[in-house]
Amino acid sequence: MAGRYADVIVLGGGAAGLFCALTAGRRGRSVLVLEHSPTVGRKILISGGGRCNFTNLRTSPEAYLSENPNFCKSALARYSPHDFIALVEQHGIAYYEKKLGQLFCRENARQIVEMLLAECHEAKVAVRTNCRVVAGDHQRHFRVETSQGTFESEALVVA
Repeated sequence: MAGRYADVIVLGGGAAGLFCALTAGRRGRSVLVLEHSPTVGRKILISGGGRCNFTNLRTSPEAYLSENPNFCKSALARYSPHDFIALVEQHGIAYYEKKLGQLFCRENARQIVEMLLAECHEAKVAVRTNCRVVAGDHQRHFRVETSQGTFESEALVVA
């Protein structure tokens, strides 16, 4: 990201926001994540009693409700729980199955946050914390006014 412009701005540094950002970054887009909290991944850190229930082996399209019944089929065909497990294993994170296919970190949820941040770093994603969004508009580009200045992008994701 050069200066105050990025191809993609992601509002929110939780699991969805970080994963969206790293995916866009891997596709060659310049990406900026804006998180209002002092740290990213706060909900990840408390999920699963601090061990993070990071996926479920029994995930299937039938488990989701959607106006478009093919959406979940398409999404899970493109990126399955086994794809995420491979990423977790690539980062050397030990895990275990608790019940009904739920997978948890053996140590703690911080490992998942660190993994997502490492992947974002590798994809050249910029992350700003303590950055509150004040206003936004869209004309030629998306324009986001924050406590740390104004940023512009061609795409905006609210995560």
